[in-house]
Amino acid sequence: MKHTGYLAGASSLALLAAVGLGAPAYAQEDVAEVAEVIVTGSFIAGTPEDAALPVNVIGADEMQKQGTPSTVDLIKSIPAVSGAVGETNQYGAGQTTGAGNINLRGLGAERTLVLMNGRRMAIAPGTIYVDTNLIPTAAIGRIEVLKDGAAATYGSDAIGGVVNFITRTNLRGLEASANYSHIPGSDGEYSLNLAYGFVGDRGDLLLTAGWRHRSNLPTVERDFAVREFADNPQGGWSTFGNPGTYLLSGNGGVTFTSPFVDPGCGAISGPLSATGCQFQYIGFNNLIENEDHWQIFGQVNFDLTEKTKFHAEVLFAGHEVNDEASSPAYPPNNFPSSALTGKIQGNGFFIPAQNPGLQALLASGLMTPAQAAAAGSGVFTSVAWRPLGAGGNPLFGGKGKKDKRRFDAYRVSAGLKGEFDFGGGIGWDAAVTYMDNTSDIATPDVLVGRLQRALTGFGGFNCTGTVAGQNGCLWFNPFSTGVAANAVDGRTNPNYVASTANSLEVLDYIFDEYAYEIRSQMFSADLVFNGRLPIDFGAGEFAWAAGTQYRWSGIERQNNDFTNIAVSPCPDSSVNPAATCVARNGPFTFFGALPDYDLDYSVVALFGELQAPLTENLTATLAVRHEDYGGNIGATTNPKVALKWTVTDWLAFRASAGSTFRAPPQTQIAPSATTNLAYTTLAAGYRAYDLWGNPNLKPEKADTFNLGALFDFGDFRASLDYWRFNFKGPIDNEAGSDILNALFPNGAAGANNCANSAYAALLARVTFTGACSASTINRVRINYVNGPDIQTSGLDFSASYRARDVAGGSMNFGLDLTYVLEFVVDETRIEGIVVAPETDYTGTMDYLGYGSQPQWKATAFAEYARDIHNLRWTVRYVDNMIDTRGGTSTFATNQRGRKIDAFITHDLAYRVFLPWDTTVTASVINVLDTDPPFARLDLSYDPFTANPLGRYYKLGVTKRF
Repeated sequence: MKHTGYLAGASSLALLAAVGLGAPAYAQEDVAEVAEVIVTGSFIAGTPEDAALPVNVIGADEMQKQGTPSTVDLIKSIPAVSGAVGETNQYGAGQTTGAGNINLRGLGAERTLVLMNGRRMAIAPGTIYVDTNLIPTAAIGRIEVLKDGAAATYGSDAIGGVVNFITRTNLRGLEASANYSHIPGSDGEYSLNLAYGFVGDRGDLLLTAGWRHRSNLPTVERDFAVREFADNPQGGWSTFGNPGTYLLSGNGGVTFTSPFVDPGCGAISGPLSATGCQFQYIGFNNLIENEDHWQIFGQVNFDLTEKTKFHAEVLFAGHEVNDEASSPAYPPNNFPSSALTGKIQGNGFFIPAQNPGLQALLASGLMTPAQAAAAGSGVFTSVAWRPLGAGGNPLFGGKGKKDKRRFDAYRVSAGLKGEFDFGGGIGWDAAVTYMDNTSDIATPDVLVGRLQRALTGFGGFNCTGTVAGQNGCLWFNPFSTGVAANAVDGRTNPNYVASTANSLEVLDYIFDEYAYEIRSQMFSADLVFNGRLPIDFGAGEFAWAAGTQYRWSGIERQNNDFTNIAVSPCPDSSVNPAATCVARNGPFTFFGALPDYDLDYSVVALFGELQAPLTENLTATLAVRHEDYGGNIGATTNPKVALKWTVTDWLAFRASAGSTFRAPPQTQIAPSATTNLAYTTLAAGYRAYDLWGNPNLKPEKADTFNLGALFDFGDFRASLDYWRFNFKGPIDNEAGSDILNALFPNGAAGANNCANSAYAALLARVTFTGACSASTINRVRINYVNGPDIQTSGLDFSASYRARDVAGGSMNFGLDLTYVLEFVVDETRIEGIVVAPETDYTGTMDYLGYGSQPQWKATAFAEYARDIHNLRWTVRYVDNMIDTRGGTSTFATNQRGRKIDAFITHDLAYRVFLPWDTTVTASVINVLDTDPPFARLDLSYDPFTANPLGRYYKLGVTKRF
């Protein structure tokens, strides 16, 4: 008897065991010849949802009945998934626009292992998770979701579960498909896919190519996204704006301490609040960016001999965002030296009285006599300022600046599998997989030194003179006098002086690209043996699998010269390459300089698995895996046991328990920093958080448990599972908000701990532009750490029912839901200070902390099928959440306890099989045009759980030849 099926955990080739080959025919799927096996979670073949492990299978037919959703939409519709990115990635998701991920159980996408045909994929550059938007959708035959820890089988990263994308194996002929989504306010989304399959006597071939385009959806096209300051003070509002706040001197230009607001605030920006002129940057952004995605995939299976099979697959994929919209300019948190400003005062830029913009402002009569007199000594920028704001950025068409992001990947996997004649037919599977991902990121930012020179009239690449504004030397006007109108709402500026408008030349001079390339690589070599033991308790022989894996991963970053801290370490470096400084923040006003790095590590693993049919009704599966990382990370051994007990024909129980782990990624143990942006409620604006690696990180570990019941009454089937994860030392970065809230527990204006000696180490983490106060927060240092333990548990329920002979057809009903019982995080300490008590985050939105954790998430559908027609109505439910954010006593920023309503949407999808092997799908997504629930965030909704598109229409056509 052949046992190659027991190697199904390594690849999808188990589906091909009975496929015979002849000449190619019209495109079709041969699905009746082979019984489907489950390949995820075990190296020994199993069955679908009634297996000992909680595995859900989503087939190609099911995806088509849903209206052929995109990978992102499909992932977000799974109730066990919480907090996935892919819709809009700007706020809170890092610099990964265009990428997607899977976050099972809300434990973090880095804790969900993503496989393709049972083999690993490399993490996306600049992240710690796999980019699911690289998956070749035209090649996918089914998706298997294991909602249980699987480190005993797959090793590191499989803490929250495993998602395995399995390619088609039995397509004959050519298949072409096209989809278009009409999205109001946008040019829509469209995709094209081609697939060719050949099946012969000794093998099969699959070739696919796919392309998808997403058109940008500006925030101004959705009323919910752009709100008045009174409705949502955090809805893209900032006191760090332009028109901004400046400082005047009362002692002839020695120091500058008296604030005044640019009088143009009311005309083109505002409102003017107690903290300064409010600037709304969200109107410059998009809800969805212009994205292009592409995938080319090839796969071949070939019988070398009767018992030896060859498999190989190659993937080329990528995506590009050429013009990601963002604010016209960021507020500075890095400033020139006194040597450059000519003033003893730091933490700002000096603007001399001769600046044409300031001269025009003085001539306007909008400044008081006292202000005008003080301005004769020049002015200094305050922290509540940015170089460009309400008037947009002329370098980018007068709107927001444009960031560029491109991701490219290629992956190759090849292997042999077969069977030895001895040992009762021992099967073997040997394979190697290599994947190479690169990302090119370029974000325009202002150079500190060049901005200061341009403010004093010595800007420009051709500046050769010693007189400001002459001989190729250019002025930069930071005031409203150079702004004709608000670039978003069109309000005109009555005090605009055209001669003071900034030229493209001076803007090109002060802006440069904060740019770097990151490369992520992964290589693995696997060898698995399997077979049967001569042990039989009357229910069948014991089955076994054992093997070894070598895995290497590397990541490197190469920065351009201005981004590279080794080349440009100081604020003045852009105009003085020899500059030295104590605070090596780099030459940009907002982003911090980065070091180049080239990091790697390797892992050697041994694993084994035993399936023991103890009785006809009881089967046990035992698995164990040992992995050795060496160095500070060390080694770990993880066991797992799973049981399946069939009580009656209609009732069975399943249970599993085990331990899992995840090793720290190389970038998190390297002693270098990356600057991230986060909204700081105490400062009412975005501030820089310098995230440092920690060489002393240890692997995080978790104990997992699952107990389930399976019901099968023929046309009615259901499963109910209780699951639990107990985390120990989960790897995470410290929360900067915890540090700031501990220092300022009573809000911006209340009593603080600035002078409390017990908080000295915590205080040293924060850089201020002046004395310690909430308003002078400049940047915060946070570290990667093994954080507080987490306990989470919940219930999964799935049910389906088929009603036959209904109006000449049949009806199908389905329900899939997840209910979270607890998500408890132990108390958090930073520098010995308790910064957060033990908290249950179930049903909360802990923005930039533990994420969005709705207690309920469910999908239900009713479907009618008759002959060639299929009509499905789907309801999707995401439960309400409570905002956890606090830290101040003001309405504008303290959101603790505020409710984010449930998000309920309805989709209608129709599929019809037409003549000429043509299939048409037509869908209405979000039939009731439901807006996402309001959340006091930048985009006024939670992008991790909701969708900003509203009602849209989708048409798809598939033709087989």
